[in-house]
Amino acid sequence: MLPTIGNTPDFFSVHNYITPYGEASSVKTIVSSALEVPTTMMNFVKSEITTNAGVQKPIAFTEWNMWAQNLKQQVSNISGLFAIIVQGESIKNKYGMALRWDLLNGWQNGDDHGLFSDGGNSDDPRWNPRPSFYYMYYFQKTIGDRLVTSKLSTTTNDIVSYASTFSSGQVGVTLLNTSSTAQTYEVLLKNVRVGSRFYWYTLQGSNDNGDFSRKVLVNGVGPTGAAGGPATYNTIKAKSGLTSGGIKVVIPAYGATCLMIDKK
Repeated sequence: MLPTIGNTPDFFSVHNYITPYGEASSVKTIVSSALEVPTTMMNFVKSEITTNAGVQKPIAFTEWNMWAQNLKQQVSNISGLFAIIVQGESIKNKYGMALRWDLLNGWQNGDDHGLFSDGGNSDDPRWNPRPSFYYMYYFQKTIGDRLVTSKLSTTTNDIVSYASTFSSGQVGVTLLNTSSTAQTYEVLLKNVRVGSRFYWYTLQGSNDNGDFSRKVLVNGVGPTGAAGGPATYNTIKAKSGLTSGGIKVVIPAYGATCLMIDKK
């Protein structure tokens, strides 16, 4: 196809469900797949375009989610971590867009790609947001206009970070903990004049369904029912601290901390 279409396309479109097909994937497999596949796929597509005499154009990641099944992974708090990582890695790899599939699907005992519940399970009302919604919401709320380099000083691979700057001067940092133990971390900034305060939201699962909690708590506020997150998510106040004492935060087990650091 590529030698024939030449310079005709405006962009190329790719789909990927990222985790191994038909597998009851563990947290480790889900996280490592999210970190690796967007890069592998971008390199493959660019190579194929070059090898087959095509012209490089923007690449749109127009459908993504996970294949992981049988443990309710797709409707879990871990799916929230997965969602942030896929978006962060898509930005790093310069995809023109990244679209999650989909808004509403079918329960199928938790093998459900929907960002919202379809009401197919009695304890999860129709249109109730799934944990992924909350992770994507707070990532969007605290990510700036430009992704910048972030480097972790750690001997483990448990923490994933995405740093950004706002055109208005603030800095956004999202820290993900892919381990089962809470971790305390200090954010150190270079070439940035920070203000007096920083603000953050923490997201984490609960104690239901093992590693794959169907709930998410935001700054300690959770759902009133058996699944999802707080109905008041858009009015929950960020926590705040003084930068003079260091920008130190606790990243919950299998959770995220989304920060915004004020400008000077």
